[in-house]
Amino acid sequence: MKLKRIALLSAVVIAALTSGCASYRTSSNITSEAPVGLPANTQVLISEDSLPGRKYKEIGPIEVSVKKLTVFHKDPTKEQANEALSEKARAIGADAVINTTYKSGIGFTTWGYIDAKGTGVKLAD
Repeated sequence: MKLKRIALLSAVVIAALTSGCASYRTSSNITSEAPVGLPANTQVLISEDSLPGRKYKEIGPIEVSVKKLTVFHKDPTKEQANEALSEKARAIGADAVINTTYKSGIGFTTWGYIDAKGTGVKLAD
């Protein structure tokens, strides 16, 4: 009887680890129902500085967090954070994110994360 329980528990654990669930969860301060948006194919410039010499209008802060769901997945990358920033920037009508900063680590509710934040702006070209 005890052997059956161990086999069943092992099967459940293996099924959970190999299921088709997403490997990462993304959250943001920008809701998906943002009223203004740019097309999904719009390129968004991500910069860690303030783009000296370029004119722009500030739209607002953008914060994203990419978290891995299990210890078995790779740590979230800066590229994943930039993709999430781009998506949220397009949602609010921004074509650039400036003064971007990154922070990564392990949290109470995740095996690993990367947080990115910056200011969404509309470039004046």
